[in-house]
This record gives sequence, C-alpha cells and structure tokens, in this order.
Amino acid sequence: MAHPVKQLLFKQALIAACFIGTAWSAALAQGGSLTLPAQPGGAVELVLDDYLVRDPSVVLQVFVGDAAVCCAGKTPIVGQYHFDGQRVIFDPVFDFIEGQSYTVMSSAAAPEPILTTFIIEPDDGVLVPKVIAIYPSGPDIPENTLRFYIEFSTPMKPHVSMDFISLVDADGTPDTAAFMTFKQELWNEDRTRLTLLMDPGRIKRGVATNMELGPALIAGNRYAIRIEGGWQAARGVDTAPSFEHIFTVSDALRTRPDPDLWQFEEPRLSTRDPLLITFDRPFDKQMLQDAITVVDANGQVFAGAVSVGDAERTWRFVPQDVWSTQTLSIVVDAYLEDVAGNNFRELLDHSLGTNIRAVDHQTVRLLLGPSPN
Repeated sequence: MAHPVKQLLFKQALIAACFIGTAWSAALAQGGSLTLPAQPGGAVELVLDDYLVRDPSVVLQVFVGDAAVCCAGKTPIVGQYHFDGQRVIFDPVFDFIEGQSYTVMSSAAAPEPILTTFIIEPDDGVLVPKVIAIYPSGPDIPENTLRFYIEFSTPMKPHVSMDFISLVDADGTPDTAAFMTFKQELWNEDRTRLTLLMDPGRIKRGVATNMELGPALIAGNRYAIRIEGGWQAARGVDTAPSFEHIFTVSDALRTRPDPDLWQFEEPRLSTRDPLLITFDRPFDKQMLQDAITVVDANGQVFAGAVSVGDAERTWRFVPQDVWSTQTLSIVVDAYLEDVAGNNFRELLDHSLGTNIRAVDHQTVRLLLGPSPN
C-alpha cells in the first residue's frame, strides 16, 4: 500500500467536463479517504464509504500539474484501475516523476469533487534542473528543419519558454520570429520535453513571411539555440544553468523519404542480435520511437527495445525474445517525418496541386542470417 504524504488541498471545484462516461451510480453516505504515493512506483488509493461504482475512473482521476490548472480540457494520465468494492487503486502506466506535481480528482465526497495536489519528494531532497539534450542532435542540420526538442532533467516551469530560449546567428544576433508561439506551450505530460516549432512561413518558399523575413536558417551558416540561465524547475526552487547547442546548416531536404536508400543490418535467426537501420537522412527523434514495427512471417509484432542514435540517422531494435522466423517485415508508418517535416505521403513544402500519395505504410522485407548453432 502507498504511504500518505503531505497533501496540498485546494478549493473544491465542480468540473463535470473531466468525468469520463455516465455509466455509474452512487449511494453516498460519507466521504472517502485518499492515500497518495510517496515513491515514483507507488499508487493512488481511494477508500469508499457506501459508494457503488461501475467505472472506477469516474470517481478517481489523476492529472499532471497543480490543481490551479486542472482539470477541464486536460487528459488524465493513463493507468490501470483495481476495484475491490471498497477501494479504488490507480497504478499509472509510467512511474510518477520526482518533483513533478500531480492532481487527484476524487468524487467520493458530496456534493462536489475534491482536487488534491501531491509531489513525490526526491530521495536527496534536491532537484537539479538542466538541459540534457536538444534534437536534432547532429552538428549539421537541413536548412528547412521544422522542429526542435529540448529535454530537461526535471519538470520545468511552463509559460516562460520564450523568455529563455532564442535562435541566434554566428554573431549572437537573435531571430525573434523564428519559432511559433502558442497559447499553450508544447510540453510532454511531465514537462521534461519542450517542442519548438519553426514558423512554417519561414520554411515554405513563396509564402509571404518567407519573402518578407527570409528563411530562419540559411545553408552554410552557423547558428545556436541558446537557453539563458535562471529558468525555474516546476517546483520553483532551483534554476537551470545556461545552455547552448551550436550547429551548422546544410542544404534543404526537399524529397520524400525512401526506404530503398536505407541500409539494413540483418540479425541472425535464433539470436537476440539487434536489427540496425541506417537512414539516408535524420528523422524526427520522437516519431522514430513508435513509427517502425517489426513483424514476423505470421504477422505477429515482435516486442523489443528501440534506441535512436547517430544524430537520429540510425534505428536499433533489440527483440525481447530470439528471432524466431527467417523472414521479417519492417513496417514503417507513412506519416513518419524527417527533420524537415517530409513524410512518405507528401513534402512539407510543396506546390499547389501536388498529389499526395495514398499510402499508410511502407514495408521492407528482410531475410535473417543463419542461426549460429
């Protein structure tokens, strides 16, 4: 059972938009008691009193962030529910993150749901926020690169990114119109990865913004993404030091991806040798995690671990079990984008009337090497 931690209770709010479904009923006598996790691998537990439930997710949901920004319009985190008639236990698919705030919305108290925020304290009690990676990670990227990902060691304070991040040229001059600005910044759920989208108007040829300001990146020049020091972690205690990612710019990518240009290093049958794909160009780091599937001769998907390397030009897959069939199919989602936003269906920068290829996936078949036995 999870252990109680200090709870930060916020005012109650009726947020019906956060409820999932209507197939439930309740005969409520008294409220319920809530137990919160003290460790990343813990669970959230709600004890009910005379509360009849058909769908546990109606009475207990967990969201990323503080109660002050929860919960209308937000998606609860994914996990498994266990219900024994008196207790609802929620286990998240991924462990809770130290230092990240979470809000539990429980409706086992009349007349309104209760929002309860909790934070799992790190073992050492100290968070050290810093930039750990920027993607594309290579020293040379195409002129029409569409997006960057900035990864942090800890959850970061939102809504301040443009106060700290800038694209600068070799002279240190910032381009204040390089990135798109959104009302809601493009964070992952735990606010450890921020997506920066280049203004497509600076990329697409013939567009007014491009004609007025020119491209944000020009082939042959050197640039840097600069993150100024002082950005607070999500808890607002520690701040990140400055960071700079320097790169040069090469010619634009203006062709669709083509698996015929990839190199495949086939594993051997009856081994757990890795399958390695070397691309002809850098691909989107995040999309590569899920866009390629390995299927056996019977149509069954191989389970395994994916890693991306060599400046997002290689994809490595280690199977969970040994390779069991001589023939493999490598199925690539047609929406997989290279770093310039081109996929197998269309180019990001295309002229009006250009046909879009009606494909959902690309398939490459491989013959495994002989078993070492």
